Amino acid sequence: MSPLKTLLGLCLAALLMACSSTAQNPTVHPYQIDLERLAAEPVKKVALATANLSGEPTRQHLQQGAGRVHGLVRQYLVRHGYEVVPDHVFDNAWNQAVRTYGNMYDPTTGRVDPQTWRAVMVTTAATLREQGDIDAIVFADVIEHDVQHSYGMQHYARWYGVTRKPALQGPGEGVPVDFDWGQQVKAASVWVTVYNRDLELLFSGRGGLDVLQAIDLKMASPAFVRRKKLLQNEGHLQEGIQLAFHPFIEMKRYPGPSLEQRRAEEEQQ
Repeated sequence: MSPLKTLLGLCLAALLMACSSTAQNPTVHPYQIDLERLAAEPVKKVALATANLSGEPTRQHLQQGAGRVHGLVRQYLVRHGYEVVPDHVFDNAWNQAVRTYGNMYDPTTGRVDPQTWRAVMVTTAATLREQGDIDAIVFADVIEHDVQHSYGMQHYARWYGVTRKPALQGPGEGVPVDFDWGQQVKAASVWVTVYNRDLELLFSGRGGLDVLQAIDLKMASPAFVRRKKLLQNEGHLQEGIQLAFHPFIEMKRYPGPSLEQRRAEEEQQ
């Protein structure tokens, strides 16, 4: 092989390696999936929960955005061939169980009683089994947590497979050079959990949605404040949903290791 061809081959290989590496995001969530059970008991018809698996109510400032996520999750499931029963089917079963055992969440302490939570979950699943032929219950909780912007040139925040730019709001002269990028800021993610009719875990995964705080430039000393509009970027919501469902529903251009790579890594451990 001529030196020129060798050089071209090395350049091409380096380019391919660069492309493959930029597609990876080390923050993807380490999902759980029961492939054997899914193969033995395929999921076709599901109930999409209108309550949170955690037992905690959605925080007030996230409720509108969580409603958008719920609608997009329903569309995503239907688009991939799943039959989703109407919301009232789950609502009726869940509310009946709550009336029987009481509210599992205590707003004065901010805690969930685990015994009440389990009783409500078991009773809800039993009611759904009796009333219909669903194969699984899908929970899609919108959760709030801390993230951090990087000190790099773009100051990206990366978590659960997504990369988000800092949000800015208000007129101003820009972010000061000495701005503290290392501080914790609030972000939202979607946590997807799928149980079968007997409340056996089939799948669990998470995907990042968006940052919930922006730098307010109109302040004398710009600082992070809650954004005026939360979870309205549909592209960001769609990306987070796709990440959260992978590989229960396979995501194209998934930014993490393939299922085969995950298996190989687990076998080596």
